[in-house]
Amino acid sequence: MAIIGYSINRIFIDTKSRDRSFEMNEPHVHNHYELFYLNKGSCNFFIKSHFYNLVPGSVLIIPPNTPHSVHYTSKQQSVRTLVLFREKDVFFPNMQFIYDTLAEKNTYILQIPAMYQVHVEQLIQNMEAEQRFNDERVSPAMLSLCLIQLLVIIRRFSTDIDTSLLDELHTTNRQLSLAATFIKKNYNQKISLNDIAEASGFSPNYLSRKFKEDTGIGVHEYLTFIRLNKAAIELAHTDHTITEVALNNGFSDANYFKDAFHKSFGLSPREYRKQDATSFTDPVVTFSDFAPVAAPVYLKTEDSPATIK
Repeated sequence: MAIIGYSINRIFIDTKSRDRSFEMNEPHVHNHYELFYLNKGSCNFFIKSHFYNLVPGSVLIIPPNTPHSVHYTSKQQSVRTLVLFREKDVFFPNMQFIYDTLAEKNTYILQIPAMYQVHVEQLIQNMEAEQRFNDERVSPAMLSLCLIQLLVIIRRFSTDIDTSLLDELHTTNRQLSLAATFIKKNYNQKISLNDIAEASGFSPNYLSRKFKEDTGIGVHEYLTFIRLNKAAIELAHTDHTITEVALNNGFSDANYFKDAFHKSFGLSPREYRKQDATSFTDPVVTFSDFAPVAAPVYLKTEDSPATIK
């Protein structure tokens, strides 16, 4: 799939089967929108301090620069479709309600009733056929038209998920969300697994096991991810020293920070800062609560972040 770093130059559609052995070692981000549709099976989706249990017909629209991860839970194969797109790919007259939907940062998850899922999946198949056809003159326009139609259908027939009800129904998820929220608010402090567990209401051992089971990543890996992304923004938009950046973002050891940063970003903190300023996300952009990375550089996923010292 022709993705340049975390940038795309047109709409892309990708449908794949996944089983429970599939692991996303860490949350990832990209600077385009992602529409996630679960065709079959079940999964836990982690985004913005919330864990959502998805079932067939579930839809998430993920804004740019929003860390997220997925862990498949069905005993049988799950099938998911991703549609990657930019805001300009859905530019069309009289479509303000779509832009309003994309701008709603606090509403991510929708559910398509079973009787309408066939319409959604037929549009996805049409888009996949057009992608295979790949006419350089026509396909981008056709894909945009199909995507607009898909978003209209989703908006017309979907129902919002009451996340407070989800929290009541899924106590475990609620408590894991409390742990993630605690990390998000205290990442720059010296916090331990015991502190995070106390905030969640779980024992440290149970929290470690359950966090990994439900999200596919470890508590310490997630904390490191949050700290590194906050540090990346500080590197991009301040002249603080590397040591200051490390200390400001919860790392007690500058050398450990440098090693962890290089492992995740493929660059040293100093090299990252020296990149062309035009490659960085505009500092006036409102960053998500998870502090997305400040530049569309590739986050390595073959190795998990190192354990926090």
